[in-house]
Amino acid sequence: MTSLNYIRVCFVCAFGLFGSNAFGHGGVYLEEDMCVIKIGFYEAHFTIFQPGTRGHEQYCEDVPDVTESVFVLEYLHNGLESMPVDFRIVQNTTKMGLFASWEDIERIDNLDAITVFYQPAQREPDVYAVIHTFTDPGQFIGIVTGTHPETDALYTAVFPFEVGFAGINYLAIGAGLVFITLALWISTLLRGMWRNRALAHSASMFGLLIALLFSWPATAISQDSPRNPETTGEGAYYQVTATSQLSPLRINQMHAWTLVVTDKQGRTVNDAAITVDGGMPLHNHGLATAPQVTQTLGDGGYLVEGMKFHMRGYWEINVTIRDDDTTDIVTLKIDL
Repeated sequence: MTSLNYIRVCFVCAFGLFGSNAFGHGGVYLEEDMCVIKIGFYEAHFTIFQPGTRGHEQYCEDVPDVTESVFVLEYLHNGLESMPVDFRIVQNTTKMGLFASWEDIERIDNLDAITVFYQPAQREPDVYAVIHTFTDPGQFIGIVTGTHPETDALYTAVFPFEVGFAGINYLAIGAGLVFITLALWISTLLRGMWRNRALAHSASMFGLLIALLFSWPATAISQDSPRNPETTGEGAYYQVTATSQLSPLRINQMHAWTLVVTDKQGRTVNDAAITVDGGMPLHNHGLATAPQVTQTLGDGGYLVEGMKFHMRGYWEINVTIRDDDTTDIVTLKIDL
């Protein structure tokens, strides 16, 4: 194999690890930095929390600790809201590992015998959540089943996952491949291939590889950088300046905001009744949390806790202000 081919193979392997969106397996995949599960042709945001050991950290499927785990589905289609949905976790006895599918589940004679958790079918308006405490590490399969209320048609999702999963260090693997690439390139030089035209191409590819390697961390950091760390909105009677206490702004992290409310003449508005909601108008869904004003700070300031953006994109946050006989809505525009 020529040095050019060596470089190409290692280049693809190293950076394919970082560029892929297929971090999930089974019925879960990554989209716009959020895990999405397909239940038939319906979709829901899917997240696993381990609050006792990992706080607000979120997982798509595999979880690191043998402990209490919270599984959350945020419906993306209205059809799921009308369906009774059940949730089951079984031991993975299919011998298919992380490639187990619904067909493998159907071949199991006694599903109840390997079931470690079951929540009977229930309807939820927006968010479906279950809690289960694992006592042993191992391989499991999550099964979500929705039943159409009129046709009794079944819609299913199967996601194999591991408990007690340490995780894969993609950065370390990629760095190792880069060093292998460097070693192969130097080895080629030492074999006296200076006059080989392929060497010039190899050198170019190697230079590109190094450039991408050093630019990747900067790219990753910039994706977490805020577009609007402070934003201002104006309504018919009031103005609001909002400042996030999370800097830089990140998705999927609970945080607080400070609101300063003034009237059109610039006078601070104190002791008003403030409510906060919002969502993504282009995606037609709201916030995953219910922010609340928890403290009046004086000089027109209000502390809002429970803010969380669960995906990137354009958000509108609506601040409703009720002061005496005046009610106004100020819309704050956030682009993450």
